[in-house]
Amino acid sequence: MMLRFGHPSPCVLSLLLLGLLFPCSRQQHHVDAFSSPSPSSQIHELLLSRRTINSFEAELPSYWEMKLTAAVEAATFAPNHKLTEPWRFHLLGNEAIQRVCELNAELVSSSKGPAAGAKKLERWLAMPGWLVVTQLVSDDNDNDNSYDNPMSMAREDYAACCCAVQNLSLSLHANGMGTKWTTGPVNFDPRFAEAVGLPENERVVGTIWFGKPVSVPSAPRKKLSLDNVLIKHA
Repeated sequence: MMLRFGHPSPCVLSLLLLGLLFPCSRQQHHVDAFSSPSPSSQIHELLLSRRTINSFEAELPSYWEMKLTAAVEAATFAPNHKLTEPWRFHLLGNEAIQRVCELNAELVSSSKGPAAGAKKLERWLAMPGWLVVTQLVSDDNDNDNSYDNPMSMAREDYAACCCAVQNLSLSLHANGMGTKWTTGPVNFDPRFAEAVGLPENERVVGTIWFGKPVSVPSAPRKKLSLDNVLIKHA
């Protein structure tokens, strides 16, 4: 299944994205500004509180499809040079999930043994929601379109797809759902595309597991302070 969305007018971008991330009733708009967080502080808190989720409830919440659709819509507002809209989102059903999990277990078994493969199969089958994010391969044949070329459309589009994944994750997080973005070897095995049913002109960015978190990890310890990563130049 593919989820496809068009772009509304740019003039409503900010309001629409805020509405997706922070839905509120008309009555809430009348709350005194000093008694509730501003949208900017809410967004900042959302960015700081998102975590990679490793353990999900067995079943998706009843509202999952509506929230996922909204999250994909938010994903399509990621920065995108030349508006190529390279992202595609494949929502996997039970049969596709089974095929991917068995393929991954086969790969793990061949490198780490049957016991490790069986354990990995059990864990992956426990993941409730599966969304494979892909990048539409550009047909820019006039230039070097490899990832090694910093000016290539392929590289621009991959960056846009990564931004889209962040938007999607934040939107789901704002609605009580967690995600894990996995880029394990199975994603790039030639048999993966066949197991999912991907077109030949799409390249895998990663698989997003999603669902209701059993627990949310605490903030990771930062190895670098802001002074180490924010470099000021004269």
